[in-house]
Amino acid sequence: MAGEGVVRVAARPVPMQACAHVLADAFADDPLMSSIWPDRSRRAVALRTYFTATLSHEHSVVGVVEFVAVEGRPVAVAAWDGPNRGSALAGLWRTLRAAPELLSALRTRLPVGVDVRRRLDEHEPGSPHWTLVNLGVHPDHQGSGLARTLLNHRLAAIDADAAASHLVCTRAKNVSLYERFGFTTTKEFGLRDGTPLWAMDRRWRALCDAPPRYPA
Repeated sequence: MAGEGVVRVAARPVPMQACAHVLADAFADDPLMSSIWPDRSRRAVALRTYFTATLSHEHSVVGVVEFVAVEGRPVAVAAWDGPNRGSALAGLWRTLRAAPELLSALRTRLPVGVDVRRRLDEHEPGSPHWTLVNLGVHPDHQGSGLARTLLNHRLAAIDADAAASHLVCTRAKNVSLYERFGFTTTKEFGLRDGTPLWAMDRRWRALCDAPPRYPA
């Protein structure tokens, strides 16, 4: 299809919402999301609201939301937070703007969501860096290399700026995928219910002498 495999930036409400729905479907059985919303039917509804709020009010503001479309519709999405995230006051303002949607999504699971956020934030590097917050491919298109397309695109730009990057991997089977892109596990930690997570960092200094060959 024309345009297939081309990475685009979601900057308007309609593609942003479509990107949120892709992530909701991709993360329907994700261990971290299952920890927040144990009931699958409730989780399916909550994730659409949650991702719409976070993409619109957070990640597209302090970073970038990128997607690959097939037949004009997003099918793979990556949300990144950039190194310039502003002051604590700016962060609070973004949270307040997203609060109605987030409260609607979390409801009685708000304390769990807050605890998850705290645990993730504890593993953010202290120096300026990019954070891959979400990377998801619609189930109908998984296994077609679209996640690699998105990773190659953004990491090339990050390398051009000699910057570092960070992520938290939520599935053991995906650790090796990120390792192929130069990420290394810095800490394995857990959520309150014991769900394991892997903090992974990718530092430019380790790549200067031998730029990596990314998977095609």
